[in-house]
This record gives sequence, structure tokens and C-alpha cells, in this order.
Amino acid sequence: MNHFVVLFFVMLSAFGGAQSNLGQIQGQITDESGESLLGVTVQLKNTRQGAATGLDGNYVLNRVRYGNYTLKVSAIGYQTQEIDVSVNLEESIIKNFVLKEDTSELDQVFVVGKTKAEKIKEAGFSVNAIETQKIKTQSLALNTVLDNSVGVRVRTTGGVGSDFEYSLNGMSGNAIRFFIDGIPMDYFGSSYSVNNLPIALIDRIDIYKGVVPVELGSDALGGAINLVTKEQIENFAEVSYSFGSFNTHKVAFNGQWKFDSGFTTRLSSFYTYSDNNYNVWGRGVYYGEEGTGKAIEFTKDNPAERFNDDFQTFSTKLDVGFTNKSWADQLFLSILGSDLKKGVQTGQTMGHVYGEMRNNEQVLMPILTYKKKDIFTKGLDVSTFAAYSHTKAEVIDTTTARYDWRGEVIGTNPSGGETSRNGRSLYTQTDNSVIARFNGTYQLPKDFKLGFNYLYTHTSRTGEDPFSPPHRLAYFDPQNIASQFAGLSLETIKFNNRLRANAFVKWYGFNSSINELVYTTEYEVRPITSNISNWGGGFAMSYKLFHQFLLKSSLEQATRLPNATEALGNGVTITNNPDIKPEQSFNANIGFILGRLPLAGNQGVKLEMNAFYSNTTDKIQMNVQGGQATGIFENIKAVSGTGVELDFVYDWNQKFKFNINGTYLDFRNTLKVDENGNDNIIYGDRLKNEPYFMANAGVDYTLDDFIQKKSKLFMYLQSSYVHEFFLNWSSLGSEDIKNKIPTQLVFDAGLGYTFPNEKLNVSVDFSNFLNEQVYDNFLLQKPGRAIFLKVNYQFL
Repeated sequence: MNHFVVLFFVMLSAFGGAQSNLGQIQGQITDESGESLLGVTVQLKNTRQGAATGLDGNYVLNRVRYGNYTLKVSAIGYQTQEIDVSVNLEESIIKNFVLKEDTSELDQVFVVGKTKAEKIKEAGFSVNAIETQKIKTQSLALNTVLDNSVGVRVRTTGGVGSDFEYSLNGMSGNAIRFFIDGIPMDYFGSSYSVNNLPIALIDRIDIYKGVVPVELGSDALGGAINLVTKEQIENFAEVSYSFGSFNTHKVAFNGQWKFDSGFTTRLSSFYTYSDNNYNVWGRGVYYGEEGTGKAIEFTKDNPAERFNDDFQTFSTKLDVGFTNKSWADQLFLSILGSDLKKGVQTGQTMGHVYGEMRNNEQVLMPILTYKKKDIFTKGLDVSTFAAYSHTKAEVIDTTTARYDWRGEVIGTNPSGGETSRNGRSLYTQTDNSVIARFNGTYQLPKDFKLGFNYLYTHTSRTGEDPFSPPHRLAYFDPQNIASQFAGLSLETIKFNNRLRANAFVKWYGFNSSINELVYTTEYEVRPITSNISNWGGGFAMSYKLFHQFLLKSSLEQATRLPNATEALGNGVTITNNPDIKPEQSFNANIGFILGRLPLAGNQGVKLEMNAFYSNTTDKIQMNVQGGQATGIFENIKAVSGTGVELDFVYDWNQKFKFNINGTYLDFRNTLKVDENGNDNIIYGDRLKNEPYFMANAGVDYTLDDFIQKKSKLFMYLQSSYVHEFFLNWSSLGSEDIKNKIPTQLVFDAGLGYTFPNEKLNVSVDFSNFLNEQVYDNFLLQKPGRAIFLKVNYQFL
């Protein structure tokens, strides 16, 4: 790693020579009412240089060579403007624009200057859009960024590379689906997932809560998170390196090269390593006193250190194809490969500590994507995606040694293996998956738009183990799971763009063959097949009462199909469940958006509120079992509840921003009588192992021309609060013995400096700087205080 650090800074030196004769053009674009316009295209004609406005309407064109240009500003629904501009000074040239509506385009379905998330939000969907421009140079994980968003709760089991679970407005786990540029991420592997992807590769994050539009094409019953990667007209290449606490190192590279012929290549690659050797203490973290065997717990003043929790991953995605051709807007053949290695420190709680157990995973995934607008006829847009994923995961559990939290061997297990007393294991699991998706839209007369989406996935899973422990026989023979999704939507805009509506119908299909292990005179594997289909549908709509006040509502009857791990298990810590059923839910949202309301002195405020209701049958949730070393996904027959979220933002001069948000959930077990006709003793209990009150608050400030002209200093302080909640149903057990996940209040802070040429950024981040003992899950402590330094350099 030290050699790599040296090589990295040698690269910076090689590319870091200052370029002369370069200037900058920047400004803000608004409409005639003074409202900032998002997504407006700004381009220097007859060049590859261009940009798009952000949420504040600002744009920046960097590294413009001295000369005379024509600056073109365009957006659908507004009149295009062109002005001549001369760049001959190193100082920034300010060019602001006020765009006028183009009345010839008022009949178009979508208004201009909006991202796709903003368009859907105005149609009534509950959507948050997070722009990463300010924070992408910081050493922040995507999980941390999303966890600070209203209505979102991210629960992790430990440090870098640990397992995670999302909750959106009370819906959690795999009810939340993840996408990258609209493509499902389910089969990309553990390396290429939201908890490992560097924030530098992502431009925007769209969070859909509850009702999900058809175009994302998935059984996302509880919501969806779409990661939007960087798209630029011009070529670019950037590299970043960060290092910090727990011997953590992260490297990322992202680049694009386009040629006049339309031939285009893109490369994104990242490497992450961490020892994850942070301190832990308290319940479950102990050792046996010599002589007496008495359990001695570690304390904050005398903590234990995690010693078998290292994490390492390397991932690369290469796209080769064509862009902006008459026959294709995009055609890419891609290859994604990743390799992951990690230690396994604990079972489902810290009461089970392992000293040598390992997990490895390799993924190889060829991908074909195609996009074309106005194909065959004007108004017909198509997007297709097909991929094959080969994933090989290995669990190494062969030692005969037994460890305690001192990292010392305290005994032996003659049959071997740390996870159980059933003997050693070298289990290899192989998944072969096929994914295909088609998305099409067609512009109809009278301001109507028709959309269609179809998604098919199939996974075949096999396993092998040279030690062949009997309890794992069910995982050796092939198990299969397939799912289908089809959706049809109809959108419209009426009353001079004030009313927007989207009605849709969805179909879900689920087929599985899951092995069950039974014992009579010997172990026997029996495949159990299932074939289920369901229909769903709903609508979303909004009405703009006046320019800065939008009412919105949506509802949906939806189905969520079990994924491969929930149904098939993983052969190690998660048991398969042949009886698992699809989760079904009726979801409804109603809310409003007020602002941005301008105040005196270039100040502004924005307030957003959303209330929601959900009634779920057969909710899929992990149930910890077996002395809390393993778990199984099971159905909870009936759960329903309500909730509300509020988000308030104040800004001054678009330099200083204060944000506070909060979410309250009241989801409860609503099954009065169980399947045997008995009264359900947990009827009315709050949903177990789910947080129900969360809040975030933060401030950030950008200071221009700090120390040097055209430089920027960005600073932030962020806090996160989660109220305590029960691990199990609240009616079970007495108050003094109930297991709880305790209340937590965590503070993070950081600052970043951008040098005048805007190529070089340096940042430092402090996480949990008060060193609080933090748990997202029962008896699985997260890292304490940590500091990270990051360098980001753009050399094209």
C-alpha cells in the first residue's frame, strides 16, 4: 500500500502542472419569475465543452482556452439564447441568463430544466433528489449521505464493506430496490453496491419513497434509489485517493473518451481496503477469566479491538460503444468485474466472535445497453438492457481454534468450524443470473404519454463443499428463482401545466424451486416449487396551486418478490425458506412542497411535508435464530401503519444552508387471530427491530476566494438522531429483560478546499467525532471516532 501511495502522488505531480491561457465562464439561469432553472444546457458552439445548471440554476465552464466563442443556452419549452463571449483573462467571466417561455412548445408533456426526479416529483411521486456536486470530493460513503436524507434510515452491521439495510418511510430491507442509471443493481455483486461505490462516480441520487414509477421496472414495493452517474459532453478523467482511521484506503478513477466518429469509451474503477480494527465494548464483548471462567466484559476505558474484520475490494467497469449516432443515442458493450475479500468477525451479534473465518466473492458480468429517442417515429423512445452475471462466493470456515475478544485462542473444536459445531466447511456458492429489461415511451396527442416496461430475471444457485456437512446438503443441489415484472403507465399534464397525473398498472410473476432438507432415517433433499403471480396498480398526481406551492398525492397496490438470498439462503448465516411468500402492500402518500420562498437579503426557505399510510401482508423480515448466530427470512402476516416526514431548508445567498428533517413512524402488527385460531398476543405491537423516530440536522457554508482567488472552501456539520427501539415484539418479556437498540446521537463534520484551477481538491472528514457507542443493529457496534483525508484530481 505504501508503494501505491507514492505512485499516486507521482501521478499527481505528472499531471499537476498549471495550465496557462485558460479561463472560466459561469453564471445563473432563471425564468422570467426569477426561479432558478435546473438542467438547462450551456454549451460553447463548435466545441466539446458544455455544462448543465444545478438545483440553484448555476453553471460553470472550466478550463476554457483563450479565444472568441458563441455561448448557447437551451432548454425545451424556453427560447434558445446565443451570445458572443471573449475569454482572455484568468478571472471568471459572469454571464447570467433569463429564459423566456417558448409558446410553440407549451404542449409538451414535461417542462423544461428539470431532472427526471423533479419531473416525477411534480407528477405526484414522493421523491428526493440529492446533488453530489458539493460533497463528492469529501470522504463520505453513499450510505452516510443517504442516511441524512428525510425519511431514509441506513442500518449497517459494522465498518467499511459491512452488510447494510435501508428503510424508507417504514418499508425496509429488500422492499427497497437499487438502480444505477435506471438499471437494477441486484446482480452486480457486493463490490458494486451502494455501500461500496465511491461518491466521486455519482452525480445525483434519486430517492423514490413508497410509490415507484413504472419506468424503473422492478418490484420495488417500499421505494427505490437510483444512482445517476456522470454524463458529460466533453472528455474527462479524474482520480481520487483517501486514507484514514482503521488503516482505510480508497482509490477511484473515472474517465470518458469520445471521438468525432461517435466511438466512446468509459472506464470507472475503484479499490478499497480497511482493517476495520475499531474498538468495541459492552454486552457480548467479553473473555473468560482464567481459573474461574467468569465473564469479564470489556469497557470503554478498556475496549477490545476487532481483529478479523478486514475488507478489500477491487471493481472495474469498462464501456465500449457509440454515442450520438443517427441509429443510437447510446450503444455500449460493457464488462464489469469485481473481487472481494473480507474477514468475518461475528455472527448476527457480537456474542459470537470468529478469529479465522473468511468470505470471498468474484463477479464477472457482460452487459449490453441501447438507448434511442425518436426511433422509427417521432415521440417513440426506447431503452434496453441485457446482462449475464456469474457470481462465485466462498466461505472459509476450516479452523479448529476457538477465539475470544482478546484475539486469543481459548480452545479447540475437534470437528472444526467456528460458525457451528457441525464441522469445518469450505463452502462455495455459484450464482448464474440472466437479466433483461425493455423500457419504451410514446408521445400521444393531447398531451398524453404512454410508457411500458418489462423486466425478467432468473438465478440458478448451486453449492459445493469438500467437507459436506449434512446441514448444508440442501444448498448443493441446484435451486432456481425467476421473476418477471411488466408495467404500463399513462401520463398527462393539463390546465396550463398546473395538473399532472400518472396512472399505471403492474404485473408480477414469481417462480422458484427451493430445496428442503428433511430427515427420516437419513438426510434427504426435496425440491419445493412455487408459481405465483399478482396484479397491482395505482396513480400519482400533483396540482400547483400557485408558483411556489405544490400539492401531491399517490397510491399503489404493489407486490414485492423474494430475492435469491431471502428464498434460497446463503448456506452459512442465512437459512433458506421454501415457504416464503411474496410481500404485498397498499401504499398511499399525500404532501406538499412550499418554496423556495425568497426572503430579504437573498435569503430563501423551503418546506416539504409528506404523510403516508401502508398496509402490508406477508411482510418479509429477517428473524435472528439459533442463539443469534444465524437467521432466516420469514413472513409477518399483517403489518400496517402511518407516518409523517418534514424537511425544512434555509439558505442565504446560496452560500450558507441550514437543513433539519424528521420522520415519525407508527407501524404495528395488525393480525388479531393467528393461523391456528388463537388470539395473537403481539396484536397492536409496534413493528419489531425497526426504528420509528429519526431526525437529522446540518449546516454547510461555501466561502469563495479563500486564501487564493477563484478558490473555494466548503465546510459542514451534520448530526443524526435515532430513538431507541425494541429488537423483538414489545409484548414479549418483561421490561427489564427486553433487548433494545439504544438511542443514538452522532455528529460528523468536514471541510474541503478547491484550488483555483478547480482540478485539485483536498478534504478532511471527521465521523462520529464525539466517539459515541453506536448501534444500528442489536449487539453489533459501529465504528467510533474516525478521521479521513482525501485528494481528488481532474487531469482532463
